[in-house]
Amino acid sequence: MIEEIKEFHFHLYWISSSKAALADAQALLDLIDAKNGEGYFVAKPLRINNGPVGPHPMSSCEVWVPIEYFGKFYGWVAQVRPQSVSLMIHPLSKHELLDHTERIAFMGPSVPLNVEYLEQSAMAEPPAQYPEFKLGYSADA
Repeated sequence: MIEEIKEFHFHLYWISSSKAALADAQALLDLIDAKNGEGYFVAKPLRINNGPVGPHPMSSCEVWVPIEYFGKFYGWVAQVRPQSVSLMIHPLSKHELLDHTERIAFMGPSVPLNVEYLEQSAMAEPPAQYPEFKLGYSADA
């Protein structure tokens, strides 16, 4: 059965030892925050990881985007992404391993993930994030 995907992660990746790449990533995150503040889209950045964390093999930052703003965010970030920052995009579904292997896409160079950290079996429900926005899996039906 095909499940409806309602939430996505955009992971920013950059070379950990590059101060310039970190500055580019921070500038992109600042632009995301500014566009959020303007109401242009809803995209929720999390903390910056200054090195490998979980399946992510280099410095990174996760940005949550609900389906309602996926196209707008994707089109915007495709045009403003600094060359030193790659983006790994994946859906949030009941299948964490598949979401991080078979269902990923990259803007910029791809990065191999360490998937041993990921849940192998399907979850009962997709992981609804940020219910306070009432978007994605938390939207009113």
